[in-house]
Amino acid sequence: MSNESTGLAERVVAGCFRILLAVIALYFAVALIQSIWPWLLLIAGIISVGGIIAVVVIRATRNRW
Repeated sequence: MSNESTGLAERVVAGCFRILLAVIALYFAVALIQSIWPWLLLIAGIISVGGIIAVVVIRATRNRW
């Protein structure tokens, strides 16, 4: 009976440790995204404007005749 309670206690401690590591990883991921967020928006804006320009140019060249 002593082995079963130790096994359960070890599983609980291991589960808590996994949750702690997941929270720490999530914290650092959010901090990383917050630090590069303006650059991501800038890149997304440039790509979307470039895509819109490409669509307009392609449609204009196909409908000439």
